[in-house]
Amino acid sequence: MRPRASVIVVFAALLYVGFEALAFCGVLLLEHLRNSPYAPNLSKLSAEQRDSLQRFLAEGRGQHVDQDPVLGWVPRAEANAAGMRDDREYAPVPPPDMVRIEAFGDSFTYSEDVALADSWTKRLAAIDKALEVLNYGVGAYGLDQAYLRYRRVGADYAPHIVFIGYMSENIARHVNVFRPFYSSAYRDVIFTKPRFVLRGDDLVLLDNPIASREDHERLLRDDAAVLRALGENDYHYRIRYDAQPMDVLPSVRLVKILLHRLRESYGPDAIFHDQVYNPRSEAYRITLKLLDSFYREAVANGQLPVIVVFPDLHEQQRSRQELPRGYAPLLDALHARGLRVIDVMSALEPLQADHEIDDLVEKWGHFSPLANDTVARYIDERLRAWALTSPAGVRAAVVAERARLQR
Repeated sequence: MRPRASVIVVFAALLYVGFEALAFCGVLLLEHLRNSPYAPNLSKLSAEQRDSLQRFLAEGRGQHVDQDPVLGWVPRAEANAAGMRDDREYAPVPPPDMVRIEAFGDSFTYSEDVALADSWTKRLAAIDKALEVLNYGVGAYGLDQAYLRYRRVGADYAPHIVFIGYMSENIARHVNVFRPFYSSAYRDVIFTKPRFVLRGDDLVLLDNPIASREDHERLLRDDAAVLRALGENDYHYRIRYDAQPMDVLPSVRLVKILLHRLRESYGPDAIFHDQVYNPRSEAYRITLKLLDSFYREAVANGQLPVIVVFPDLHEQQRSRQELPRGYAPLLDALHARGLRVIDVMSALEPLQADHEIDDLVEKWGHFSPLANDTVARYIDERLRAWALTSPAGVRAAVVAERARLQR
């Protein structure tokens, strides 16, 4: 090789090495400054998941929850005979002078990470002796699962009021069937969930894809094929990237991460645009339809629905920065439909002057005892303002709401 050609080859090699070095720095910066690590689609179960799945198949139950073929999972710890979070049992019908409320939702309804007595449902019943609150919240649920659980048990204890608990991050769960596709925070999860899709203006249920013992055995035996099949109905899987041999190159990783961020943040079906709900997204449209359908079904069953919106940690941080609520488009749509809504951010915001955010949250952003008590008092105020603390008042409200929805 001529000396000049050798110099060119060496120079090109150095340029390429420098390019890959810059790409490597870019990957590190995205991971540590933008919380965007290289994270390809799950293509096989982790050792932790395989251990959990083998234990489930041997024992017939999960570590903290029991598998449910329809709902995905149901609580096992701190549950009474009816599966509520409670240390007592309830009569099928409430006392004649008592307003019975059933609360459905996720871990914010369940009041994860605080003692039962400090949960907002127990605090609400303690504050107002005319109320009973039956807690059907389940950790990690989406509103879709809460709606299906309501359909199963919502009439069992003759409630006057149904709280439809909705946490601001739930929107991302409604286009998900296997939680590890969505977030590494759920890397030990082995159960799948059902989800709804929209066909025209109708909600169509896609059943829980892994519902039987045979399904779980197949997942353990042929995890790669089963995970690919699960990904077909999972938004988070579809917009992410698969691992390939060329991913050893930092430049390839960087391009994949950046393309994923673009799809996640600016794609036409992105759940959020600039950290605010995107009303055109599938996730938003399904969420709004779920809330509207849940609400109307409760009214048709002679119960008064109240949508209770819980802000996650990110929303509380935005509020302290005086930024608008990320879920504001959904609130506007619910108010435009005339639905009863309690946004508990309005209860927490007055505490910001005297309390750090750490005073209001526990692990994963769940509410602290102080925040739970504040939320309970605010909900009680709203019920009193609507004259919903007596059975007669609730019955009158149900009649009025049924007539309004039929117009």
